[in-house]
Amino acid sequence: MSSKVNTSVHDKLRSCIALGVLPANAELRLEVEYCTARRPSITLRGSSKKYQEYFYELQSHVRSNMDAWHVTAVAAPTKPRIGAFEITLLWTHNGYPYRVCVFSKLTTRLWPNVSTLVSGLAEVLPQQKDIMWFKIIGDVGEGEAICDCHIVIQDPDSDQVVRSAVTQPDGTAEVSVPEGMYNVTVQADGYTSEQALLTLMSTEPTVIRMSRAGKTLLTEGGSNNDSFN
Repeated sequence: MSSKVNTSVHDKLRSCIALGVLPANAELRLEVEYCTARRPSITLRGSSKKYQEYFYELQSHVRSNMDAWHVTAVAAPTKPRIGAFEITLLWTHNGYPYRVCVFSKLTTRLWPNVSTLVSGLAEVLPQQKDIMWFKIIGDVGEGEAICDCHIVIQDPDSDQVVRSAVTQPDGTAEVSVPEGMYNVTVQADGYTSEQALLTLMSTEPTVIRMSRAGKTLLTEGGSNNDSFN
């Protein structure tokens, strides 16, 4: 049985989260391809029942430990390969399908530690409570919504990019990140790129007013710890 946490899988998921393609409100599906060949037989050892038992165990752990996410564990619709117990995380974002293989028995030659696998996913995947909202507007009058504004959120200590997002036509963007203090950079065509240290809170949106002429950029909501300039 494999009890190791697959760091490469977690890195792939963190990358998807940072790029904004794996949001907290995504409908997730753990698709399991498991061998249904009759066992034991002349060519196959073991018990076919074991594959089914592991699948049911995964479903049980998902129901018990991942209720904070929209996630289900289902059998793969395709004909399974001999000896397979492959677990793939699937979701769609903006109409595009994404898939990340989170475990492969065919590759490892081991059975998964279902508890470790599920708890590892729970540590990495964003939650609904971590959704932060931005609204980017111009600094003239009531402020026109700024579409296609690129927002980059960095850890203030390491400068590592933890999330990024692009605003919708109404100037809003959803970002999955825990509440806290971050370096926030905003960039949009025709506007001055700005950066500031902000405290993001889920209780209210962070409204950012961008300037076309290099004026001071204003924020509303959240906490402006360091003025944009």
